Amino acid sequence: MAHDVNKIYDWGILGCGWLGSAWGNHCQKSAKTAWGSARRPEALADLKAVGINPIAFDSKGQLPLAWPPCRRLLVALPPSAGTDAFKLAAEMSKASKWTVLISSSSVYPEEDGLYNEGDAVRRISPHSGACILDLETLFDSQNTTILRAGGLFGPGRHPGGFLGNRPLSKPIDPVNVVHLDDVLGAIEYTSHNMLPGAFNLVAPELISRLEFYSAAGAISLPKQSNTRAQGRRVLSDRIIKHGYRFLYPNAARAASEMAKFNP
Repeated sequence: MAHDVNKIYDWGILGCGWLGSAWGNHCQKSAKTAWGSARRPEALADLKAVGINPIAFDSKGQLPLAWPPCRRLLVALPPSAGTDAFKLAAEMSKASKWTVLISSSSVYPEEDGLYNEGDAVRRISPHSGACILDLETLFDSQNTTILRAGGLFGPGRHPGGFLGNRPLSKPIDPVNVVHLDDVLGAIEYTSHNMLPGAFNLVAPELISRLEFYSAAGAISLPKQSNTRAQGRRVLSDRIIKHGYRFLYPNAARAASEMAKFNP
């Protein structure tokens, strides 16, 4: 879609899926101008309907070679978009004052333990088939915030439906998840303060998977159950030390609130 080459947007959003679209809505509510990229025609129409200038992928699913200038750039592409798409996103980021890259806590080993930002390893994500750490290194570390988010939940992603009909695996393992509102809050906070480098973004209170999915209404919590979480835990200490305060530090409490409105 054509755009005004003389207009500088407050935000550009690469990847307007569930998270990117939510950030676009946040921009509109905050009176910030934004453009957003998407593939499907209906997604482009949805962006336009809420006041976000839609930018289409081409027929091969690549990002446009020409894009509207923006002061800040949110890269919310799925790893499955491919290395070439992320290389182009990294090139685009050089023209912006600041970039926020949405990454994943899957950069950490699957083994039990406590994981801080320095513990990331090169591994193929079981979810996307990509090496996410390699994608992170494409971006300028001095002008980019990397948010390594845990599993995302919130409006439109009710955790009660995550399990389907499957039994709960590893019930006493810590749950490494984060509410959508905290992702939006962290994007706002880190971009405003221009905090460079990687930050884990996981609800900080220690909650077991059993407690979380029980609070979400997905399973019943046994009356006498030792739910003390132990196992693989991703820590959000760094972003907290830099001043961010979680809106939903307790994931089970957030899931319980959602269950009240989405039984």
